[in-house]
Order: sequence, then C-alpha cells, then structure tokens
Amino acid sequence: MKRGRKIYAPAFKPKAVQLSKERTNVSELARELGIAVTLLYKWRKEYEET
Repeated sequence: MKRGRKIYAPAFKPKAVQLSKERTNVSELARELGIAVTLLYKWRKEYEET
C-alpha cells in the first residue's frame, strides 16, 4: 500500500527548526516530533538560506 506525503502545519516547521537549534540531540528530537532526522536537517538548511 502506497502512502501519501504528510502535510505539516505552517507553524510546525519553524518551531521544529528552533527546537533543533536549542537541543544537543537532534535525532532524539526528530523521534519525539515523529519526523525523519534528514527532514529536520533539510528544514534547518532551508531556513539558514532564507
């Protein structure tokens, strides 16, 4: 069975990025938020560029 893409609330991404900068263990945070670690790092990169 194929799964569709998950849509996150607009306020979720910046909050997740902010939390990742405050915490030392990013993989633990990603697990708590229910997202992939690579996705969290991708979001961080996007916000650093803008």
